[in-house]
Amino acid sequence: MRDNIEPYSPCPCGSGKKYRFCCQRKKYDQPSQASSLPSDLVILGDLEEGRRLHAKGMECMAKGEYEKAISWFAKATEESGGIGGSANNLALCLFITGKHEEAVRVQRRCLEKVPLPNPFGYANLSIFLLFSGDEEGAAEAVSHAITLEAPNSDATIKVCEALSHFKRHRDILETADASDFKNDPHVRFYTGVAAANLGDHERAIWDLNCVSAKHCKGGMAQKYLQHLKNKTEPNTIRKDWPYLLPEEYYINPKQLGKDKVLSAALLSRRYMVDFVEALLNDGPKEMADAAMPILELSSHPEATALLWLILKGTFGSDQLRMNAGIILVKKGEIQQDEAVKFLNRGEFTEQKLLSICLNSDFKFAELPPELEPSYRKLVIEGRKRSANWPKIVREYEKLIPKAPQYYPFWYNYAVGLVQCKRSKEAETILRSLVAEHPEYLFARSTLLTLLGSGGRFDEAKELVQATELPKETHPDAYVAWLVSLTMYFEAIEENADAFKCIQHAQTIAPDNPNVQELWEAWKDYDEEKDTSPYLMLKLHKSKYW
Repeated sequence: MRDNIEPYSPCPCGSGKKYRFCCQRKKYDQPSQASSLPSDLVILGDLEEGRRLHAKGMECMAKGEYEKAISWFAKATEESGGIGGSANNLALCLFITGKHEEAVRVQRRCLEKVPLPNPFGYANLSIFLLFSGDEEGAAEAVSHAITLEAPNSDATIKVCEALSHFKRHRDILETADASDFKNDPHVRFYTGVAAANLGDHERAIWDLNCVSAKHCKGGMAQKYLQHLKNKTEPNTIRKDWPYLLPEEYYINPKQLGKDKVLSAALLSRRYMVDFVEALLNDGPKEMADAAMPILELSSHPEATALLWLILKGTFGSDQLRMNAGIILVKKGEIQQDEAVKFLNRGEFTEQKLLSICLNSDFKFAELPPELEPSYRKLVIEGRKRSANWPKIVREYEKLIPKAPQYYPFWYNYAVGLVQCKRSKEAETILRSLVAEHPEYLFARSTLLTLLGSGGRFDEAKELVQATELPKETHPDAYVAWLVSLTMYFEAIEENADAFKCIQHAQTIAPDNPNVQELWEAWKDYDEEKDTSPYLMLKLHKSKYW
């Protein structure tokens, strides 16, 4: 017999904890474990003390104090021999805190030593192995889990969670329907989503209606119910009904930032691709900047498949599709000059994602080897915030006569002149470079910036219209041109073009400081409304200052 108290509501006993982690567990979980113990099972320890320690661990776990929980669960496991769920929860807390290999060892040891059905443990292990890149082992573990009878609702929920990673919708329905805990709201969430994915919308509505708005899955359930009632598709990459939120993948970005070895390993695993998909489904606009670089770096085939789904589908913004396409170009999946049909500005049209070949090894001219150390030193000096530009200009004046044909010397000299407020001299040099080396985008970009900053927009327009992109160049040169175009289009209030340029630059060189600065201003641009917080603030200032 079951009660109707919402598991995630405050416990009626007044403890201040959620019902699921308090009296519900005492009422159902512990007695069921005790009653399931075989009569001939020998326990070398105090089972009651193990339960007491386990309860302490659950209190910490409910508060998110996983390190403290580990200590309690370890003591409980030692006392009870792993009976009562302590080893399962110990493994889970180890996994959540980034101790992944130890989590697998603890879970395997529990499954080997405790002679009781443990579907929760096998589901745990399945998720751990999938995270570790062992897809075959993960599939075997969850397949074994569904053959075992669940002793409590948590076990049924955990098995459904593991199955959801493999999109085994029918197995979720069959496992849950055969369980004594099929009416648990969390279980009903899984069966409702499974039914939706299988096209049984009537059952999906019935089951999802059993999940209250206050439940941890309530937000997803309510959103899905609205789609089902309206007979609309969910706004997801695959137009499917996901089970898991990003946080249910147990990936801590801060942890990954510290552990470079783990980060590199995860990039080769399907689990990370699934996590990125969950991120994008949860917030395509907000999470794209974090998600897309992961897909670019990932070597798993599913990363490429997901990028194709984004490019060829209707999910997200034009910018997201453009990003996906450019990453596919970088991965060699699309040729530089290949036209691809995708949705842009409301229409499916064939377009070239890159009209220019970007080559990081591209050289503009041959630099005499003996001059390379001096040149490199000047370039590094020029990148410093406190650069001594008059000194740099003097050094270039000494260097240029040694290789006057090496036109990057002249360009960097012109940049130095601009920094020294000698713009007229710089402009003369830049115009000469544009005339003699039209493919040299660095010179064009700086000249365009110079003209724009001086309010000479007619001349700037002539320069832009006269520019023909080279077939091949260095990425830095192309990005410099895009940055200058962004500033030019912003100055003449062609906002859509400005946004297009900076979004293109951002996909090519997201770590470029100039790109980052402009992207911060433009990333929230709404093309339909032709505005953004940045543009509105700019307009407000122009009215009052």
